[in-house]
Formats: sequence, C-alpha cells, structure tokens
Amino acid sequence: MGDLLYEWMTARQAADALDAYLAERGPALERLRATLAEHGLEPDEMLDGSLYSVSPLWAWISARAAELGVDPRPLTEDPTRPAWPSWARHGKLVDPHPPAATIALLDGFVSYLGQLVGDAAPEATWQVGEHLIADHPLLNYPVLGSDHHHVFLPGIPLYSAYQSAHGRSPMTGTEMLAHIRRTVDALHGEGPEAAAVEEPLVTVVAEVDCFDVGLREDIPTLYPQIVEQLIDELCDRDGVESVHRYGPAALVVDVSGWDELRLKLWCTLWLQRHLPR
Repeated sequence: MGDLLYEWMTARQAADALDAYLAERGPALERLRATLAEHGLEPDEMLDGSLYSVSPLWAWISARAAELGVDPRPLTEDPTRPAWPSWARHGKLVDPHPPAATIALLDGFVSYLGQLVGDAAPEATWQVGEHLIADHPLLNYPVLGSDHHHVFLPGIPLYSAYQSAHGRSPMTGTEMLAHIRRTVDALHGEGPEAAAVEEPLVTVVAEVDCFDVGLREDIPTLYPQIVEQLIDELCDRDGVESVHRYGPAALVVDVSGWDELRLKLWCTLWLQRHLPR
C-alpha cells in the first residue's frame, strides 16, 4: 500500500492496515524499553503498567522530541520514511515533520497506551474506523473502540510532538494523563466525549480559495475565550493567511498548502486539548 492515506483505502486495505498496526505494537514497545535503558532510565519502573506512569513517561518523551526538533528534509525526501510505523506512513503528517527518532518514541508510547487503555476498558476492541460517530475523521484508521467512543491512539501524542518539535507548548505529562483517563471514561460511556459523540467538534467544508469551518454550537457559548485562542494559534501556523470569524461558531480560513482533512484534524486535536473538562 506504500504511503496511501487511510482515507483513500478500500475496506480490504484498511483491514490489512489494522493488522499491520497491531503487528507493530510488540516490537515498538521493545524498542521503547531499549531506548529508555540507553538513556539511563529503568524500563520496568517507567512502564509499570499503571495509568499514572503515562505522566512521567510522556514528560520524558516530550523533552526528547523538543531536543530532536524537526527533520530538515521534506517528507518526500526523507529516506527514513519507508521504515516508519504504518500509522505514520498512512496518516496525515506535514512538513516540517519530526525525525524518525521522535516517530519511534511515539510508536512505543502508543503501544504502551494500547495496553493500558485496553486493560482499563476491556470492552473496547481494535477495529477499522468507520463514519459511525458523526463525521469524526477516523475513516479506515486503526482505532480502539466501544459502543460509546473510538480513539486513534497516535493522534494526540503526534499533535503534541509537533508542538515540541516546533518549539511550541506541548502537552504536559499531567495533561496527557488526563487525556488518557478521559479516553477510558469515554470508552465506558462516561464523560463529555461519550455524551457528545453524535456531534463533532469541528466541521470543515472546502470552498473556492478558502475553507468554511464550523465549531460545535455550544463551544462559543460556553467558552468564548477558547474560540479567540484557537483563531490566534491558527493564524500563527505556516501557510495560514487569514482567519475571519463571521458568526459565533463560523470561521472562514484562507490557507495555502492545506486540505480539508488537515485543517479538520488540526482544529479537532487543538480543541480536544484546550476545552475544559
């Protein structure tokens, strides 16, 4: 399948991609254990199987991602890309991108998360993502899902690693732990994520030379400052020329080099991180 995006896969290809993702989990976790040991850390202590262990582990990974920065080569010229995990090759990465060493750390981390979340929510199973929950952009992705919630585990860690690589504010260990706890609750059918699964945080429609972005209607009412913060940070991203707010929950975004999927993923992940819980 090469680097075919998940969204473009057939049902058979998506099933094969799920098998590939699951087959990579054990080796990725072993590589993370080896990397921790190489840096003088005790793998059995860092990966003790508790949800709390997510916090110090993520703090260390974030610090390493900041040190490693971005790869100087574009994705199309990065010779390490064929050896990346399947979720990174089939997912929507953009330039400037984190280097292979950071991708490998994330790969081990999401393997560990899969074990922790699976143990905490045994009713969840590995599935091919479908458009069953509103229009959340998980079509064909390998997801851990229940009747209440689906999660693509690399999504939030990858977003935060980009923040680290670009010298911006990444998620702290405490924030990542809170995200994982919310994920477990949602898989159980509890919390705001499970309650709001039928309505996406963001909808994006491509227009001529711009995108119409709609936020979930309760967001500007309950958290007006969040919308202004989102606009400010979106304006600071490479390629974004302007963001015009023409209604409480409606934006027009003029951005070059982005497509509908990239904009929706960025806005969704940003809101997942910043909305109060």
